[in-house]
Amino acid sequence: MSNLGMAGVFSGIDTDTLVARIMAVNTRPVALMEIRKGTWQEKISAVGTVESRLTQLKSLADQLRDSDTLVSVLASSSDSTVMTATASGGAIEGKYSIEINQLAAGHRMVHTDGLAAEETTIGSSKSTALNANSMADADATWFTTSANGATYTFDFGDEADMTDVVFAADTTYSLNQVAALINARSQAVSGYDAAVVEEDAGQYYLRLTAKDPGPVGELTHTLTDGDAIAELNDADDWTKDNGEGGTFIYTYNGVTRTLNTGEGATLSDLVGLINNDAENPGVSASLLQYDGGNGVYHLVLSGKTTGEDYDITIEAGTTLTGFNDAGGNWTVTQQAQNAQVRVDGFPAGDWIERSTNTISDIIPDVTLTLANTTATGESETLTLTRSTSGLKSDLENLVAIYNGLVDTVDDYAGYDEETETSGILQGNASITGILTRMRMILSGTAEGFVAGTDAYTMFSDIGIEFDAEGKLELDTDTLDDAIEENFDGVLSLIGSLASGATDDDYIKFTSAEESTEAGTYEISVSFSGSGEITQALIRTKGDTVWRNATWDGSTLTGGEDTPEDGLIFSAVWDGVSSTQTAELRVLRGFAGMIYDHMDTVLDDDTGTVAAMKEGFQDHIDSIENAIEAQTKRLEQQEKHLRAKFARLEATLAKLDAQRGAIDSLLQSLSTNND
Repeated sequence: MSNLGMAGVFSGIDTDTLVARIMAVNTRPVALMEIRKGTWQEKISAVGTVESRLTQLKSLADQLRDSDTLVSVLASSSDSTVMTATASGGAIEGKYSIEINQLAAGHRMVHTDGLAAEETTIGSSKSTALNANSMADADATWFTTSANGATYTFDFGDEADMTDVVFAADTTYSLNQVAALINARSQAVSGYDAAVVEEDAGQYYLRLTAKDPGPVGELTHTLTDGDAIAELNDADDWTKDNGEGGTFIYTYNGVTRTLNTGEGATLSDLVGLINNDAENPGVSASLLQYDGGNGVYHLVLSGKTTGEDYDITIEAGTTLTGFNDAGGNWTVTQQAQNAQVRVDGFPAGDWIERSTNTISDIIPDVTLTLANTTATGESETLTLTRSTSGLKSDLENLVAIYNGLVDTVDDYAGYDEETETSGILQGNASITGILTRMRMILSGTAEGFVAGTDAYTMFSDIGIEFDAEGKLELDTDTLDDAIEENFDGVLSLIGSLASGATDDDYIKFTSAEESTEAGTYEISVSFSGSGEITQALIRTKGDTVWRNATWDGSTLTGGEDTPEDGLIFSAVWDGVSSTQTAELRVLRGFAGMIYDHMDTVLDDDTGTVAAMKEGFQDHIDSIENAIEAQTKRLEQQEKHLRAKFARLEATLAKLDAQRGAIDSLLQSLSTNND
């Protein structure tokens, strides 16, 4: 509220206090609305707590609603140092005899000769040529050209020719000048300095070197114009060496890699080149130190993939000295090979081969991990045992989560006799209706199940039922007996999902979708005299109206946007009847029924929880609008009150001024009379 004006000056009235008290009385309806708003907010919070419980129940039901995921099978090996195993729910209980002849292995080979140290140079050298005509002074005259001058071409094999190295006519040249002329052309042609002047024992020599390492070819020098220069022209003027090595080439898994070591590379550099190669096909390089009295280091190549098809081949194009003879320079220490096993003695006289030691396609839904071989003629035993502990734990959780939901709803929607207080949601039919429907599901018959046909049809058949307080309890003895008697029946009761059956030998259930409504359907199929389907009708048992089904050969499909949408079944003529009938049941276990109910209740658009929250929020919005309107009215009322008091003070001030004037007039009259 605004706080305009001052206490009365002429009236002596405490205007601020008086306005505040009047406004306090007038704002009481706003305070009451704030209280009501808080109550609706508490209701939304309570619904949110219930929603979290429902979501928890839905999540567990989702895990349980497919019986294929409920089966747990334990796999154990008679010797885990030889073999281990894991199994999924589809594995069949029993024992298997596993004989292991050999393990799958990756290829491994060692460089036989080895090098003295990790940093021993293995890199290639460059082709080079040293001129034998030395000078004591590199700047002194080395030769003088003739009147015709001379033009030479210098060439290192595969590299670009250094053409048109021109020595002018009747000109003297020093070693340094010759090197400069050659470098001018090598720079122009290949972008490097080919010539250098070297000093050895006080004498200076001219050396030419190829640009790239490796055996590119020895130097050739050709006079292309003018007169030959004696110091350059003859073969015995040069000592020539071709470059060495430079490439390491191997093939693995169908991929060939060529690695150039570069000048001055070491053994450890080669290891890094292999391991850091972005296109490495799966080969790991390492070093093995074997003293043998010499402390020699050996390069080891290991294939990362097992199996006989994954060997390493050193290619003939390898030019690194001592690394290029696969037979002479390398020792295969482990040959790439497949794993070899027999199961229950099969195949006699042969082996089942796989490229890895982790094998999942021999025994259905079982993965074997081989760790060692068995002795000749011996085998290890693999035992598969169905486990029910996980299922029991899940059912215990289901009971606990449901009972927690009951307690939560009771706290919010019930009445506490001790404190004589009602829950914030008492009287809310929607919240209690969720539990009512849940009790009907859990105490009734699973959808599509028929007593006398199915092993179990009610939750109570496997030990889950309500106590006197409306909570679930699990009788583990009853559950154990049911599991012992018919484990598949227990799984079906809990987790049947889009499964089905019929009561006829000629009309058979094929499949259904999760969205297909569970329950019993009546089927009527008519045939021609030649056994072809002429009409197919279906209806939910208890309905009076038939619906058409479509067919393709003997396969029939339920219509779209019908309860049987997604249902597929087959019908074969019995050879006699013109019309054949059957009852077809689409089964849905209790977990699926719970999930469907929770899915409906929790739907963001149409669910009960969303509707409650929306309704409560509508009340809050309405109250907030009323508070806003009332607040604006009170602000205007306060301004009006303060304006009224201000006018009162102004009137009193005016009257006071008039009184003063009258007093003066009376005083003047009295003086005149005197």
